[in-house]
Parts: sequence; structure tokens; C-alpha cells
Amino acid sequence: MRRLSAASLCLLAKRSMSVVVDEACAPRLRLALVRHGESMNNVHEAVSEAAYVANRHADPDLSPRGYRQADVLGGFLANATRSNFLGVHPIDEVWVSPHRRTLLTVAPFAAASGHRPRVNTKLFEAGGVYDANDAYDAFAAQGGLTRSEMAARHPTYALPDEVTEDGWYAPPTPGSGKETDDECRDRALGVAADVRARAAALDRDLNVVAVVHYDFICAFLDALVAPATRGPFLRWRHFNTGITVVDVDGATGAASFVAQNAVAHLLDERDPALLSGFPL
Repeated sequence: MRRLSAASLCLLAKRSMSVVVDEACAPRLRLALVRHGESMNNVHEAVSEAAYVANRHADPDLSPRGYRQADVLGGFLANATRSNFLGVHPIDEVWVSPHRRTLLTVAPFAAASGHRPRVNTKLFEAGGVYDANDAYDAFAAQGGLTRSEMAARHPTYALPDEVTEDGWYAPPTPGSGKETDDECRDRALGVAADVRARAAALDRDLNVVAVVHYDFICAFLDALVAPATRGPFLRWRHFNTGITVVDVDGATGAASFVAQNAVAHLLDERDPALLSGFPL
């Protein structure tokens, strides 16, 4: 008979309906990674690569479907009875990428719950904010929303000092215009280290919702479970507003999955048109 490790027993206890959990279990940080609602760039990309290159915006708005997805997500996350099968309640903190589409995606939940999302400039999408030429082989970095613009559009959000009147984005290699995939992976390794450090400092379990991006979620999950991975983001899939929940153990830093790409909130609407994000 196989014996379960102490860490495994702690995880099972925390996931069970039992009220009593061994006091020796270290606190864990539970992170719900939510992809943003459908953006207008996603709409163009679904048509063709040529349509995407011709019509993409450096920092796009949500599409009409993306706004509806955000509304559905907001009601779902704010309702502990509906969403707590994912184990994310009570939600202690809300993090959000500084892109326009993520700020808009979290807005309905912030309004419904009273949470004050914390903008984190380390959570941006691979590549950053940039314009591209017609051949898509030369790039010019853009700053993104300025502090005044972000504060005016989202007055309840907590903005870090890194969001200035020049925006918030600068490529890691000056003059490059666009972050590379491996530069994104290096950034994700840093975020994973930050999350592990935060988990190690906890004196109780913490639940966090982070509204971010497809490629960044891929890079972050790889940073947790396959940190040597380089190159394109191929291991994971994420619907628009799909929810991936991962626990980071405070004692060991080990990651374990509660859910991956969950879309119960969209399926509950019984509208197949709400699903978007990658070809089925």
C-alpha cells in the first residue's frame, strides 16, 4: 500500500470538507489565474494571421463578446455559492495586468464585490505594448495607459509607482520594441519566485485572483512546474476568462493544481457563443 507524504495529506485535508486541518500544515497561497475577456485583437487573430497583422492595436479594447464574458465572470466570482467549488473564497486580493483588456475584464467583479484590484506591472502579456510594421518584423514600443488615464478610467484600482505619466511599459532590451518569448519566460520566473516568497511568509492561507493573459499564464505555469522551458508557449490552453487555480505551498514552494482552464461560468449561461480563445 502506497503511503502519502505529509504534504499530500495536508493538501487532501485542505481540499476536503473537513473543518479540522492539521496545524502542522504550512499555509498555502491559492492563485486563480484568469485570462482576460475576448479582445479585438483576438477577433482579428481568429480570422487570419493577415487580418491580425493588418488590424491589431498595441493595447486593444475588449470585443462585444469580451465585455459580456467579463460581466459573466464578475457575477460568478462575486458569488461564493456558485464559484467556491474552485476553492477561491474568501478572495483576499485581486491582481491585474496593466493592459486595457485586463483592466476592463476585472471591472465588473470589482464593482460587484467591492474589491480594489492591485495593478501589477510584472503581469503584462508576452511582447508588451508595441506597434508593428506590415511585415511584422519591426516593432516600436508604446508606453500603455498613463497614470492619469488609468486612474480616470478605473478610480478604485490601486496603482503602483511604476505606472507614470509616460505609461508603464518599456522593453527589457532597450530599442528592441518588443519583449521576446524568452524574456517573458525570465519575467515569469521572477513572478513565480515572488509568489513563492509571499507563500513562505504567510501565517494563514491566502486566496488571490489574478486577471492576466494567455501567454503569460503559459509562461508562469511553466515557471512553476517546468522552469527550464524556453521558446514558444505551447503547453497550456486558455479560453477567454478561463480560470486556472494553482496552490503554492508555503513550506516547500511546490505547486499543485486545483483546476485548469475552468469555464463553468460561461457554460452556465448555456450560450455556446460565449466560448472563445482558441480553436476547439
